[in-house]
Parts: sequence; C-alpha cells; structure tokens
Amino acid sequence: MNITILISIIVYFGLLVVAAISFKRSYKVDYDRKSLIAGLLLVVAAVFIWFFADLSDDPTAEESTTNKVYWLILFTLIGNVVIQTIIWLFYVFIRKNDLLRIPRFMFDIIGSILLIAIILFGLKYIFGTNLSGLLVTSTVLSAIIGLSLQDTLTNLFAGVSLQMEAPFNLDDWVNLGGYEGKVVSQNWRTLTLLTRENHRVSLPNKTVAEEKIVNYSRPTKRQIHSFFVELDYSHPPNEVKRILREILTEIKEVDIDQVAYPYVVSYEASGIKYCLKYWINDYGDVIAIQDIVLTRLWYKLERHNIKIPYSISEVHMSVMSDSVQEQQAEKERNYRLSLLKKQSWLKDMDEDQLMALSHSTVLACYGENDDLVQEGAEGDSMFIITKGRAKVLIHGPNDAEVLVADKSAGEFFGEMSLLTGDPRSATVRAIEDMEVLVIDKGSFTNVLAQDKGILQLFFDALGSNQGSLNKIIEDEKNNANIPIQSARERIFKKIISYLDL
Repeated sequence: MNITILISIIVYFGLLVVAAISFKRSYKVDYDRKSLIAGLLLVVAAVFIWFFADLSDDPTAEESTTNKVYWLILFTLIGNVVIQTIIWLFYVFIRKNDLLRIPRFMFDIIGSILLIAIILFGLKYIFGTNLSGLLVTSTVLSAIIGLSLQDTLTNLFAGVSLQMEAPFNLDDWVNLGGYEGKVVSQNWRTLTLLTRENHRVSLPNKTVAEEKIVNYSRPTKRQIHSFFVELDYSHPPNEVKRILREILTEIKEVDIDQVAYPYVVSYEASGIKYCLKYWINDYGDVIAIQDIVLTRLWYKLERHNIKIPYSISEVHMSVMSDSVQEQQAEKERNYRLSLLKKQSWLKDMDEDQLMALSHSTVLACYGENDDLVQEGAEGDSMFIITKGRAKVLIHGPNDAEVLVADKSAGEFFGEMSLLTGDPRSATVRAIEDMEVLVIDKGSFTNVLAQDKGILQLFFDALGSNQGSLNKIIEDEKNNANIPIQSARERIFKKIISYLDL
C-alpha cells in the first residue's frame, strides 16, 4: 500500500478529532463516538495492513485473495468513516438550527444501508463477484435471521413507523405507558423519557407503538391546566368565583381561560367544589406554576377569611363560650394596638386614640409577589407595613414596570386613596411574606364619628412623613401660589368633604 494513502488516512483522522474538539468548545456539540471510533479503527487497520501486507496501488490488480480481503476491509472502513462523519455533521446542523427533530437512530439505519451498499460495491469492484448468487443466499439468510431476531426487528420497525407517523418529537412532554416525561432520545430498540424526578425510563418501541400516547407539547407548548379546590359552604359562590378569578388575573405566569372562568363543579360533603382553569406556556413548568397559584390562593383566601374545610372524615369538636370568644377578640385588638404603638409617626396620638384607630384596622397577610395595590385601580384604604418588604412600581416606556422605591416595616402607603378616594398611583408588590394593617374608609369614618380630633392628628402624622400627602400639599401650594399652611388647610377640607364629616 502506498505510504501516501496511510498518511492521508492518519491526517483525515486527525482533522476529525480537531473538528470534534472545536465543535465541543465553540458550539457545545457533544463528541460523536461513532465517527471517532470508526476513524480510529480505520487508522489501526491501515497501519496493520501497511506493516503486514504488500499491496499494490490498484485494488483491482491480480493479487492474492488475502490482499484483496485487505483492500475490501480498507475500502469498507474508509466508507464507514465518511458515512459516519457526514451523518454527524448533518445531524448537528439540523439540531442546532432546529430544522427537524429526527432521532439519531434513523440516520444510523440509513448509514447501515449505505455501508452494506459499499461492501457489495467493494465485492464487485475488487473481487469481480457476480452479486446475483449472493442475493439468493442472502434471502435465505435473512429469513433465518428474521425469525431469530423477531422481537428486535419488531422494535426496529415500530420505531420506524413512529418516526413516519411522528406523534411526538424530541424534547416533547408526553405520557407513555403511565410514565410522564420529556422525550430525550430514541434508538432502533427503545425510546427514553426523562421524568420530573430526573429518572431515565426506557420503553421498547413496540410498547410505545401499542400504548396510548398523550402529547402535552402538541399542537403547541401552550396548554390549559386545571385543578380543583373545596371551600366552605358559608361563602357565596359568586363572591368566591370573583376572588379566584382575581388570583389568576394577578399572576403573570398564567393567562385566564376566557371560555371557562373559575366555576362551581359540585356540592361535596365537606364544601363546594370549584375548578380553576388557566393557560400556561409550557407543560414542563406546570408544577412550578401550580405552586405559585396555590401559594397565592392561600394568602388571598386568608385575607378574605374564606376557609378550606377539613375532610368530612376528620372530626374537630370545639365548644367555645362567649367569654372565651371575647377574650380571643380582645387579644387580637391588643395585638393590633401594639402594632400601631410601634409606628413612630403616630407618636402624638394617645393610647385611647390609638385604641380607637386599631378598631378600624384589619390585619392581612400577603405572599411573595402578591400585589397589595395596582396602579390605576380604585381604592379607599391605606396600608401600614408591620412585617416584610415591598417594592413600588410604576409603568414606564413600552408599559414596562419601573422600580421607584422600596417599603419596609414601619412605612405606609395608599393614604390618599383612604383620605380622598384617588386611584392608586403605583403598584406595590410584596418582595417577601408580609403582614400589614389595612385601614379602609368605612371603618375609619366610624372611628372619626366618635372622635373627630383623630383625623387632625392622623393628618399631621401623615404630613410629617415623606408620603403622598406631602407631595399633594406641595403641589397645591405651587399651583395656587399660596402659603404652605393655606395649602394644608385646603387639602384638609377636601378630606373632610370626601369622608362626609
């Protein structure tokens, strides 16, 4: 064998290795073991033949049968390396550009057919063999192999039929044989799923072809998800459905289903059963999104005092006397009073006035990413933060949210909605779990009806802080070109008028 052929083979293998390493580093493409192994086998065979065989440069020349076998081996291995390299490059190209989602084994089948063609061509070209007799022999041999490899061939043809029908692609989320996961690979015998628990489940192609296939990624990744919740009978269904719809509207990760709003499913032994249906953009995120919805649901129901009933099988007996109930209510009032006493900006109010103000407050909990208020929404309440932190957002260019401030324990917001009924000037969103005291107009006016002096003290306390009231007084001063005290008096009169005092 000419030394040039050996050097060419070694150089080709070296370039293949360099290309594999470059693709790995530059394009994050995994090494192709089949092409590398095929190249290594070619180099080993070429070196062996060069050392131990005396071949002419022409494989069709009159030589011994052994030398012709060497030429056939070399010819076959060269063809195999070329086939595997072309398959690898083509497969990488279509996957990187997301042109097709065809499993690698389909290319391997094509490669095997081409390799058989190369061997037959080599037999005819090198040995001058008449292939008609070989074809008759191969027919009998194929029948014998077919009977012995029936199950294997069944899986092979099942895999081919699945590819032709294409009920799923790689990376689709599916349910096959009771297993839910993402399709990560399919070869000539099995299909492999990656479950949410990071388990790899291999299913024979025959089993997959016979099973019911549920594809969660077709026709698009956008899917409807629904779950059911039972709530106590004491809450009006229309009110509950409104609250459930509000939750779905507030969560940016989902879109409310415009056909099936939250609706009543049935009356159960322990409560009314409701269904929530919403759209998600990728079924792979269904667990994470359901966690968000259920978490926000708890906080929303807690704020509206809507109870999730115990199962009817669980018996909870509690007999509470009127005195015990009164003690519990008194404990809650004292807790709210203690929270108001901690607010430094209310230091000018005496204990009786703080006690009266505490009667107009409600303690509410909000979870991370809950919106306490939304920009532009109507409102008639203010919030005093007792635990946790929140961020203040306004709509900027292209309707993007812009962070303008942070709020933490001891601070307040929404006072102008309480005092004047102004729409919310910003969105306030919880950064972490929060506890707030909420003062609404109805309860506040009831307190003021008993002691109107509280309003003046409350007004002065709000004005002494860097809040919305301060800005409105300053704007009134500048617009009317009047002293600051006159501006304060004007705003105070507007508040009195709004509160009907």
